[in-house]
Amino acid sequence: MVEGPVGVAAAEDSIPAVGAQPARSQPESAATTRPRGRRKKIIRPAREKKHTLARIEYVLFLGIFNFFRLLPFYLAFRIGEGIGRLLYYLDRPHRKVGLKNLAIAFPEKNKAEHLRILYASFLNLGRLLAEFCQLRGLTPENIRDRVEFENEAEWHQLVGQLSGSGALILTGHFGNWELLAHAAACYGLPLHIIHRRLHNVFIEKAITQERERSGTKVIKKTTAGLEVLRAIKKKSIVVAAVDQNASGRMGVFVPFFSRLASTSSGLAGLALGTGVPVVPAFLIRDQGSCKHKIVILPLIEPVQTGNREEDLSATTAKFTASFQHMVEQYPDHWLWIHKRWKRRPDGEAPIYT
Repeated sequence: MVEGPVGVAAAEDSIPAVGAQPARSQPESAATTRPRGRRKKIIRPAREKKHTLARIEYVLFLGIFNFFRLLPFYLAFRIGEGIGRLLYYLDRPHRKVGLKNLAIAFPEKNKAEHLRILYASFLNLGRLLAEFCQLRGLTPENIRDRVEFENEAEWHQLVGQLSGSGALILTGHFGNWELLAHAAACYGLPLHIIHRRLHNVFIEKAITQERERSGTKVIKKTTAGLEVLRAIKKKSIVVAAVDQNASGRMGVFVPFFSRLASTSSGLAGLALGTGVPVVPAFLIRDQGSCKHKIVILPLIEPVQTGNREEDLSATTAKFTASFQHMVEQYPDHWLWIHKRWKRRPDGEAPIYT
């Protein structure tokens, strides 16, 4: 998933309906391509910060975390929202990135519309911060007060189906992705999430413990391949994000809105290698409130032609199109401040300057 609960420093190499509008058509020239000179994938752990600096950061983290955790929820929620609003006005570098991304994704919208979407996205991050700090207060007994289903019968049917096979959940840094995993566990479907280790080992441990309180299991990205296969063998459910820039040799270039985006082929490789169902699942916030609904889209079948390289690219493109479909419907839910189009095909000029 991401490096921290609010996702401002999101990892760049991650491997996560009724009434839906049709997905935006892709540009004709945007054929899937793979970066040149692809070699064996090597996932290096994040470099750890110096001990003293890490402890100082950890003390600050604990102060913020406990401040939000001890407040009444609705007060914490509004303060988190205020922090998101403040970041929107103060964080000019990320605001610049967000506006560049929105211009790529929605060229038909004017700047005022881009600013409105970006502002709402910052508010969502602030709300996510407050909600993450208070996750431990949500239990199987009260989870329905905050999280329900778009179609509860479909959820129960899915749980019954996946309990006998295991599955891969396709999602991204969308809405409150932390609450999605927590709520699923509270509703009887604990998830395994793939996570890149943070630079700060103390904060890493604290966030992992918080995520695992409900039964969610965290898989370190450096050992993800083996651990995911073990989880699938035990008929567990593994979550992977498909919305982050894949740097180096980790990605394939597939269409995302109007440009090619380097995207991890990890989820596609798992789907092709294990044959388990791939389920797109997202958490939708109800008009800026603390109420959410779990939305499940139809299963996605991987492309299987017998040519593994082409199948990886084509399947990754299908997964990315599914995620784009959700961003088009709920643009304020996505993490626009992430440099999604950072890695470019050989010879193409950088987007973020």
